[in-house]
Amino acid sequence: MKDFDLDDEKAVFAALNRLINGMSCEIRPKPQQVPQDGLIYASNGQAINAFTEQSRRRISFEGRILHGGILQEDGSYLSDDGEFIYTLDTSRVSILSVRSVCEKNAFQIVNFSKQDLDFGLHLCEKPYKELGFIHCNTLSIKPYFKALQEIAPFIARRIFKGPEFFTKAIINDFKSKSGDILGAFYEAQSFTKAIQALPQNPQMLYLLNKAMIETMRHFTKHNGLAKELYIFATNPTPPDAFRAEAMLKMMKNLNANIIQGRPELAINQVVCHCFALGEDVEFLQNLSRDSGGKYHRTDTPLAFKRALLSQLDGGRMPDASELGKDAEIEIITPHKMPDDDPPQI
Repeated sequence: MKDFDLDDEKAVFAALNRLINGMSCEIRPKPQQVPQDGLIYASNGQAINAFTEQSRRRISFEGRILHGGILQEDGSYLSDDGEFIYTLDTSRVSILSVRSVCEKNAFQIVNFSKQDLDFGLHLCEKPYKELGFIHCNTLSIKPYFKALQEIAPFIARRIFKGPEFFTKAIINDFKSKSGDILGAFYEAQSFTKAIQALPQNPQMLYLLNKAMIETMRHFTKHNGLAKELYIFATNPTPPDAFRAEAMLKMMKNLNANIIQGRPELAINQVVCHCFALGEDVEFLQNLSRDSGGKYHRTDTPLAFKRALLSQLDGGRMPDASELGKDAEIEIITPHKMPDDDPPQI
């Protein structure tokens, strides 16, 4: 992350402005989209026919790939980042109008099917969560990394609740000198594939602070989505007490700036659920406590699977079928021991 110093709280908060204050057209992030084959690039005033276009393709508008939005009081749908408004008119032909909040540009999709999720646009009645999954990808956690990949479909089942609920998930694979942000994901299949395709990292670097900030840059205030980080990590080697204390202070100040002393804004604070892998991690304990999240120490891949899936499911323990071979119990058949001194009859 070259645009600010991680140790400069003021600069970090400027980068997290969308999370602290909500979407602003004045400081709207520049598009970072790389041209992709297969995308439909919509332009202002264009009409796209869902019957003639390949409605399984995605649409890019103003340099951003569109994903849909969450129902508002006026009947429109607002995107999770606050940048686009979707209005669906089914009075005659089903027409979805998409308008940019900042630029006021717009285009239409004719014969749009909400049920079929044409062009991957999710128009949802209920907001659920925007989630960041952050894992320390080093050789020291290889068994837990494998466990994460094995339960990916069951993680997806818990966070993507169905067509009525809007969920957004980020995966941060932090390693080397840069964290790899994957997503955002808005449906189960692509989320599962991304986790299962993650490569194991041979290095031993600890970049959790960077990963947390990069992930939170994808969160937006006032979108109705509860904000949660799921962090899986070990202790850094060597320990870095100064950076840990600085990060804890920064997170406390961040949530204070988000809530601004108003309880009704609590849904916008970032809650951290932390999973210490094989050993207690004091930083994760404090981070969970300060943010109102849960802390789990997991000493085996099976314990990690149980803790993560139950945390994602309101505390309900997962079925054995979801835990794979780790949940298999070896059945020991008792053997009768010979009696060298049998009783006399």
